[in-house]
Amino acid sequence: MALLLVLLLVGCTACGVGPTAVIGAGEPARGFIEGTRLYFVQDDRLVSVGRPEGPLEAAEAVELLTGGPTSKERERSFDTTLPKNLAVRVTDDGFTLTEGASTPVSRLSRTATGQIVCTIAAATATKRGIEVNDVRVTVPTGGQTRCEDFT
Repeated sequence: MALLLVLLLVGCTACGVGPTAVIGAGEPARGFIEGTRLYFVQDDRLVSVGRPEGPLEAAEAVELLTGGPTSKERERSFDTTLPKNLAVRVTDDGFTLTEGASTPVSRLSRTATGQIVCTIAAATATKRGIEVNDVRVTVPTGGQTRCEDFT
């Protein structure tokens, strides 16, 4: 009986490690985020930015994209390389610049094209339940590309 009591007391005692303060490890992991992903520019690279609207169709997402970053997004250093008043028409598998657009396709920067391609790919992927880089987007110059070609 005494041996059992000793074992019980040993089992209930601390292991010798003292208490520590709470150590911050950032935000908790999150699963799928509802809403729409738009692609803006931060530090000269494309960055996915979540918006609460949606999920939206690709054309609606591109319309938000062409409106530029919100004031809060700008405070976080998100920017756009899309020309002002860019007129984009989203098609079934890609996009074109609409008739009379002030910016010809050949004048869109690679980053601006990437913003549109990745935003279309993200909206399409959400609707289809697939990965963004599994979506091919037809660009006005005639080829197909994926978001990962720009990131």
